[in-house]
Amino acid sequence: MKSRLALAAFGAAFIAVLLTGCGRTDTAAEEAKIRDLDKKWVAAVGAKDATASANFYAVDGVIMPAGAPIAQGRSAIASVWKDFLGLKNFDLTFAPSEVTVASSGDIAYEIGTYALGFDGDKGPVKDAGKYVVVWKKVEGAWQIAADIFNSDGATK
Repeated sequence: MKSRLALAAFGAAFIAVLLTGCGRTDTAAEEAKIRDLDKKWVAAVGAKDATASANFYAVDGVIMPAGAPIAQGRSAIASVWKDFLGLKNFDLTFAPSEVTVASSGDIAYEIGTYALGFDGDKGPVKDAGKYVVVWKKVEGAWQIAADIFNSDGATK
């Protein structure tokens, strides 16, 4: 009788835990982590550090720049960033306007805007656009799974 009572109490406690959402992901805290990573990523870009910029991506991550082929893996992504950062007077800022974290806490996406400037062959180039970044948890840390961006219009 005691074992049945203990089993019933355990079952009731287990159901109560499930119903109260105990163990659910704190999506607001995870969003804050991603926004903090974005600030660090912008700082790495500002420091013109292609390797640090690429290290925000997962080992199998991808970057899909407009007008260029997909680059997969940190080495290929670092090469894309090296090309960007090597532009004369390169300046890039970006920030998410929205970060959405799955209730599972293992995947998220952000939507944001960017402003880009550099000196081209025919003078200064200015561009503004939007992007989507998909984040995934890898061994407890957020890393970029996919990054795609495009211009709002013709560069000036």
